[in-house]
Amino acid sequence: MTRRIKNLLIGPYPPPHGGISVHMSGLHRRSVKAGITCRILDTSRIHSRVWFAIQLASFAARGWTLHLHTNGHNPNSWLLALLGGMAGTWKRGSTLTLHSGMMPGYLRSCPVWRMKLAGFTCRLYSTVICVGPELRDAALQLGMPAEHTRVAPAFVNEGSADSSIDQQLCEWISQHRPLLSSALFFRPEYGFELLLNAVRRLRSEHPALGCLVMGSGEQFNQAAHLVREAGLENDVLLLGDVSHGTCLALIARSDVFVRPTFEDGDSISVREALALGVPVVASRVGSRPPGTILFDPGDLEDLITRIAVAWETCVPA
Repeated sequence: MTRRIKNLLIGPYPPPHGGISVHMSGLHRRSVKAGITCRILDTSRIHSRVWFAIQLASFAARGWTLHLHTNGHNPNSWLLALLGGMAGTWKRGSTLTLHSGMMPGYLRSCPVWRMKLAGFTCRLYSTVICVGPELRDAALQLGMPAEHTRVAPAFVNEGSADSSIDQQLCEWISQHRPLLSSALFFRPEYGFELLLNAVRRLRSEHPALGCLVMGSGEQFNQAAHLVREAGLENDVLLLGDVSHGTCLALIARSDVFVRPTFEDGDSISVREALALGVPVVASRVGSRPPGTILFDPGDLEDLITRIAVAWETCVPA
């Protein structure tokens, strides 16, 4: 008798709609469509590590295959990975996916004992998936056998951008051209202030320019203050967390998608924009797919130049 596959996806689940949570959602939908029993254990709602460990052990004991998704750039991430790896050794094994482009730098700055613990954690998993080659190199340096690692972009192409957009927002979009869009967290490494400075400069030549920014984060209020301070309240919309379908629909309506990050892994939003046929300008960090127009991270002049190049690719002759 064939044993039915049961997959437990472990990681943050939206909202907020960040890279890992979007990837988790896509994997879940794809698994369900394929007839695979699949559940999600949301790590963003963990209030007790003891409870989390018990949940993992319970699923593993009942024959579920564990697949943990984490960033790998802070101690809590590795603690959750350690618990997932230990639970997975009981029955069917487990898989670890490492997502953050900040992980290699974090590991280089760690004391030796944390490096060794991270290496031990990786080796508990039957497979470690890395969203970019730099992350795989870091996993190999931790002592993970090469044959048990692989590089795979965190992207599930569902090809749908047909979600409805609020009528008021549609009217705003119709009044702003060219239209930029971006999806990010409001944290320093995501480069919102750089994007805002680019918008401010570009508006001198393109008075009707607009910019849609989707996402949340601990510096959201600070970002809103910067927008007001720049006098761009009518031209830069901070939409907060929106559904994934709405995010795709808004990207599809834009002329250029911008990823201004200082550090990155393999950005799902970059791949989604390219899949929708939208020109993408992204910093030269992490893993960027073919077709991305790259600029030097933190370089405002280069960013402005590359956005102009991207416009030229989408404006009819």
